[in-house]
Amino acid sequence: PRARTRRRSPITMASRPAGTDPAGGILPGFAVDVSHQEIDQILTELEEIYFNQPTPWLAVKAIGQMLAHMWYEDLDEFEDALKGSFEDFVRALPHCETEEQDGRLVFRIKPPAPLAERRQLTLTLHIASSADLRRVLLKAPDARIEIPEMEFEIGVDSKRAINTLYNHLAVAKQNLSFHAEANAAAIAAEEHLAILETVDQLEKRLDVDAPFTIVVHDPSGLTELKPADGARFEWGAPAVGRDADRTQMRMEGLPEPATMAADADGAAPVADAADAD
Repeated sequence: PRARTRRRSPITMASRPAGTDPAGGILPGFAVDVSHQEIDQILTELEEIYFNQPTPWLAVKAIGQMLAHMWYEDLDEFEDALKGSFEDFVRALPHCETEEQDGRLVFRIKPPAPLAERRQLTLTLHIASSADLRRVLLKAPDARIEIPEMEFEIGVDSKRAINTLYNHLAVAKQNLSFHAEANAAAIAAEEHLAILETVDQLEKRLDVDAPFTIVVHDPSGLTELKPADGARFEWGAPAVGRDADRTQMRMEGLPEPATMAADADGAAPVADAADAD
């Protein structure tokens, strides 16, 4: 048989950005040491496998083994690197549902509701301890993360991001630090000091020196939080959005490319969405 060529493991201490959660991770008390980039790589492979299977519900253990063999000898070695079970990892993902079938844990990737059925979302969570920052946030591409106490905002992105709240903030802090260092000679001294002050304030939020608030503004209504207990979800006007990304189009059964924009009156999207069931 042809020998399998394993890819380089995505889970390496060297690739973890400075400041990402070293003791928390994907679940409260779940000691996963996985960075923003590493989670993105694992999720990309997970979804690639999922969307190339013929059935909507897949066995978690079997998919974990498929992922493990990309980088490791077996699932046990993969879970050793995760410092936790792959089942717990999947259970923590906001865009996945799990259930027991015939004695096996299975999962599916939840299809998002069609744009015409969604509402704009404001999600508010009060952070009182480091455990709150270990919740997993699926940040939609059009969503913004705001910390009102420091007038700070993480803006929209080209694609969705799934990570702990801790890592969402840690990546923003790291990006600001890099910007301040790389452009120190080009930006005004006052602006440079303001950036460094923001970096310092973010560090204090990561340490949860005092309670603070995270507000997510999502005009597309696709953002999710897990676990969501204690969070306030406020639904407003009809959702608006831009072109769906590849994953969303696959989940909605849309042809590529497809336009998911609605008009100001909340009209139906240009492309027909598949039934959410």
